Amino acid sequence: MNKIKILLTLSLLFGLSSSAVFADALSSDKDIIGSWFLEYTKKSPEDVAKKSMGMTWVLNNNQLTQKDIPQVRGAPYDAPAVDYIVEDGNLKVSILGRAGKFDVYSLVEKTDKSMVLKDNKYGTYMYFIKK
Repeated sequence: MNKIKILLTLSLLFGLSSSAVFADALSSDKDIIGSWFLEYTKKSPEDVAKKSMGMTWVLNNNQLTQKDIPQVRGAPYDAPAVDYIVEDGNLKVSILGRAGKFDVYSLVEKTDKSMVLKDNKYGTYMYFIKK
């Protein structure tokens, strides 16, 4: 009976550990260079509600340019380029007009065609597809 309990416990532990998926931390900006379309954001991965975004992040030469930012009224606009760095496994994006201040994003998941970042300040999950 004890052997059965031990086997069941071990199989449960192995089953749970194999279902967990962890993204590697960012090691360099080469992991994210390119154009990424920000489709939507969510408050948590389990959240059903999605907030459509519809803008593009262009990451190149340590510069982030946000393009086609939607507005309630009027045509979409492009934001001025800001510097970014990859440090301690996170993407740190300079805040325009605030020297030395950054928005910090951690990598949750990444494939060749998609990426999920988490905004470390507000906890928002950002869902991107490669353009």
